Amino acid sequence: MDSSHIAVRMATRRSPSPDADSVSKTSYGSFSSVEDINGQVHEECNVSETTPLLRTTMSTSTSSSSSLTKDCLNWRSVGLLLMCASSLVLAVYLLWRQTQEPDFGYRLSLIEHDIWSDMDLQGRGTQLDPQRVATVFFTHTASEGCLEDCSELLLRLQRSRVEELPYNFLIAGDCQTFEARGWGYESSYPGDLQQNNSLVMAFVGNFSQRPPSNCQLRSAQALILESLKRHRLQTDYQLYVLDTDAEAVQRELEHWPRYAGRRRTK
Repeated sequence: MDSSHIAVRMATRRSPSPDADSVSKTSYGSFSSVEDINGQVHEECNVSETTPLLRTTMSTSTSSSSSLTKDCLNWRSVGLLLMCASSLVLAVYLLWRQTQEPDFGYRLSLIEHDIWSDMDLQGRGTQLDPQRVATVFFTHTASEGCLEDCSELLLRLQRSRVEELPYNFLIAGDCQTFEARGWGYESSYPGDLQQNNSLVMAFVGNFSQRPPSNCQLRSAQALILESLKRHRLQTDYQLYVLDTDAEAVQRELEHWPRYAGRRRTK
């Protein structure tokens, strides 16, 4: 074989196939970017969103999204339940705290000092420190009683004195409690009482023989409870009956909680 034939055969081997070159140029040679080529490949291969692979991928994505949404809703539900449970626990705790104080089942009807009294207490008394008040004394006015218009009776009693009535509160027969010196000022009850740490409460009337009425006794109990609620009386208070001739008061109150006995004054 001569050299001319060898050269022709080598040239034939090296030259690319016309068909391949044509396919390459017609299929991809006219595109200027990778995106164009990818688009052509998808078109020639007949790839679309309806192919099984894409449907599977989309189904999996939808399922994951749905699962994530359910998880979020579950966590929100748990959070709401925890908030409701916390509110319920707080309400139960506050109710429990309230039940630790004695509840006598009677609503206090309190007439404030400035409503019924003509006496001005400003600058005329020693102020009470509520942190020190741990004693309650009960007595009676040893006067006539009242079932109505009790404020008029108290005004008559008051006008017979130079200063305010010596009690902190007066419990009248019309089931109302009248503030005299109140929670703000020391009593001026005669004797050697420790007035800087006590409240003196008096039943309006003479109760040496007969006891105060039921509504007076319940008003007195409600007054103690109100003093506790307002933090004007210490929770470990003690209750005494003063050594007046209020024997009937003594017989009633000796059955009350925190009753400590009878206190004699000089």
